Amino acid sequence: MRMGRSLLLIPLLLITAFPGVAAALDTKPLLYSLVLPGLGEWSLGYKGRAAAHFAVEAGCWAGNFYYRGQGFDLRAEYEDYADAHWHPARWAAAFSEEQPEWMDWLDEGEWDLYNDNGGLQPTAVEFDESHTSPDGDQYLESHYAPHHEDPQHYYENLGKYDWYRWGWDDYGSDTDRSEHRYVYLDMRNDSNAAFKRAHNLISFMVVARVVSLVDTFILLRLIENGATRAELDSAWRLDFQPRDPGEASFRLALTRRF
Repeated sequence: MRMGRSLLLIPLLLITAFPGVAAALDTKPLLYSLVLPGLGEWSLGYKGRAAAHFAVEAGCWAGNFYYRGQGFDLRAEYEDYADAHWHPARWAAAFSEEQPEWMDWLDEGEWDLYNDNGGLQPTAVEFDESHTSPDGDQYLESHYAPHHEDPQHYYENLGKYDWYRWGWDDYGSDTDRSEHRYVYLDMRNDSNAAFKRAHNLISFMVVARVVSLVDTFILLRLIENGATRAELDSAWRLDFQPRDPGEASFRLALTRRF
């Protein structure tokens, strides 16, 4: 919302930055470019230039939907993986011989599967139950979040903190390592990377609107000053150019030739 309000100020800033422009300039194309990059150029008759903006906008939206969907799919996969390989009872039994009261939601049958410590955890390490929630429940100092109360932090903590490594079904104190944990971390990183790409495309769309606004504003000023169509075509261009020879990456180049 804050970024959207900032965009609304851009046409005003462009106009007030140039004395005398406000009285003569048709501001509708600027508003068109704010709504959809390229629409302002289209209204001025520059359909080729507008088509480039439309293509960028459509590509960004398509990429955003794709990567968001991929992020959610990968999230479901790593959550299923954690459910299959990380067990609250296995983790808690490594620290306590009896089921803690604050874990009374855990099925007793599941607890019984892991209540034999088996030397997984040195007895010197114990739960710290000095932290109490507003409703009276006691939690670990490591801020354990039960799945039914806070699934987001539950899945984040399992791979993030070493304190939870005891719950992975392949963890052994002799090697102090869990391959399942590292697979899980990679799966989470892949999901987060997909969400980040989706966010970056939204940011790029905001930049595209600014570029379109500036492009439209300059065209309006040149038209106001009596520039011919040929002069306009050669004065201001938007081009997609390779970053480096032989590479498949491109950049958007805004070129002024007057």
